[in-house]
Amino acid sequence: MFQHILFPTDISDKSNEAFYHAVDLRRKYGGKITLLNIHEEFMDMEEMQNLRVSAANYQDFMREKAVECRTVMEKLAASGGLKKGEYEIMIRQGNPRKEILNIAKSIKADIIVMRSIGRTSLAEQIMGSVAEHVIRVSEIPVLVIKKTK
Repeated sequence: MFQHILFPTDISDKSNEAFYHAVDLRRKYGGKITLLNIHEEFMDMEEMQNLRVSAANYQDFMREKAVECRTVMEKLAASGGLKKGEYEIMIRQGNPRKEILNIAKSIKADIIVMRSIGRTSLAEQIMGSVAEHVIRVSEIPVLVIKKTK
C-alpha cells in the first residue's frame, strides 16, 4: 500500500516528531522512507551583489547547512531503527510548497507524512502554511501530524 513514504522536514524537533509516524507506516507496509529537507534561496545573484555578499561565501554557507541537515537526518533515521536501504536522504534548494510536491511525484511517493507546526510568519497567516498547501494540492494522501500536547 505505502511502499514509498516521503517525509519532508525542516530538521526542527517539532517537525521531526512526525518521523516516527512515517517509521510506523514503513514497519506496517514495508518499503522505504525518503527524508527531504528543502532550503529556500535567501538571495538571488542580484541581491547578493546589492548587499555585497560573496557568491562563494553564500555557497559555502549553503554547503555547511546541507552537511548539518544530512547529519541530523542520518541520526533521525538511526533513532527510528532504519538501516541503509530502508531510507534515503534528499536535500534540495527551492520553495518548499512546490518542491515537496515535485519530489513526491518524481520519486513516485505513495504518501507524504509531515508535521503541521502552524502558521509562524505573516506570509503564512495570509497564504497558509506549507502543510495546508501540500494538503490542498497533493495528488497522493497526506498524513499531517498535529502538535502534541
